[in-house]
Amino acid sequence: MLGIGALTLFLSASAQTYGFSVFIDPMLDEFGWSRSLISSAYTVATLISAGVVFLGGNLIDRFGHRRVMVVTTIVYAAALLLMGSVINPLTLLVAFTLLRATGSSVLTLTGRTLVSQWFIRRRGRAVSFINLGKMLGMAAVPAGNALLITHLGWRDAWRINALLVATLVPLALIFVHSRPEDLDQFPDGVKPDLETTASGTTQPVDEPSWTLRQAMRTRVFWLLLSASIVPAMVTNGLSFHQISILTENGLSSTGAASIFAIESAVALPMTLMAGWLADRFAPRYVLGLGQIALTVTMISLIFVSSVEMAIVFGILRGITTGTWILASEVAWPMYFGRRHLGSIVGMSFAISFVGAAIGPLPFGLIYDAVGSYDYAIWGLAVPSVLTGWAVLTAGSPAQVASQKSKSQP
Repeated sequence: MLGIGALTLFLSASAQTYGFSVFIDPMLDEFGWSRSLISSAYTVATLISAGVVFLGGNLIDRFGHRRVMVVTTIVYAAALLLMGSVINPLTLLVAFTLLRATGSSVLTLTGRTLVSQWFIRRRGRAVSFINLGKMLGMAAVPAGNALLITHLGWRDAWRINALLVATLVPLALIFVHSRPEDLDQFPDGVKPDLETTASGTTQPVDEPSWTLRQAMRTRVFWLLLSASIVPAMVTNGLSFHQISILTENGLSSTGAASIFAIESAVALPMTLMAGWLADRFAPRYVLGLGQIALTVTMISLIFVSSVEMAIVFGILRGITTGTWILASEVAWPMYFGRRHLGSIVGMSFAISFVGAAIGPLPFGLIYDAVGSYDYAIWGLAVPSVLTGWAVLTAGSPAQVASQKSKSQP
């Protein structure tokens, strides 16, 4: 299950911003479109994906990971083929929407929640392991696509991506099972004390079991949700404008682009460390660490005026990337259990997609108004601080579970 989870994150790379960015210029060169047109298609497709991923979470809970993963992968491969056959803005929008709704949303959600079903005590390390698939995709897929585009053209490059993605279908059919209990196995491979739920299924005695509706009535749910939307909004906004910001601060375009490589290099070991921390400390503390790192990262960008400071900024971004995503993924099942994890995390994914879609806008609007990114950076540092404080005030999973029991007759 760890291997399948890591593979889904690796194969989702072509639908992520860093994966398809290398296709933008070749496509624009052929069609003569403006960058605003393709940016608008990206925003619309990402917003639609927010609704699709929420639906996908409910489908996972209802039909299981195998069925959802197989269908999603087939549609994802078809979307990649369609991207290689784009002929006008309408086909671009349709292909982009299918690409974002499957590869970067539902497929990613399926892989991440699958692993969380199979691990409880070692969930942090398990989630950090599958994130290595994401880091490998971030490092390898853009470079690989650039080579394919150079030698075969952008259309055939999309088609080769489709063939690679399609290999996941037989693997999912053969190996994927939603829960270890389906095979008379146990999370972490250790038999816990079990109880029978009202639906007739078994679960560990001390494991919470919340529906999405029940979770939404708690304060912790909304605190964790804020820890999804704020980092997604800030980090995606930074990624979209980062090269422009750094070149304005005196770096060359090549030097500015290399900061992404530094981020990936730091995020890789930080992901493993964050997994270790998440297994040993309350998730709110690791989430708080991620928010603090994000705030410091934002502020440091204002003072970047040399290559050395840019490297420091890249290191801070890597710490942020390797911390907050993993901590959030561990926190959801720890507070609300595994039974309805698809719908609960699907809501989180949907909200983060909205944040990612609107993230670039404040940077662009404020820059156009005052000619500087500094005000946008300071402004977006504020919600990062507030979110860090908010998650640190969240109660423990045991305290939240006691509130549930008190509210029920």
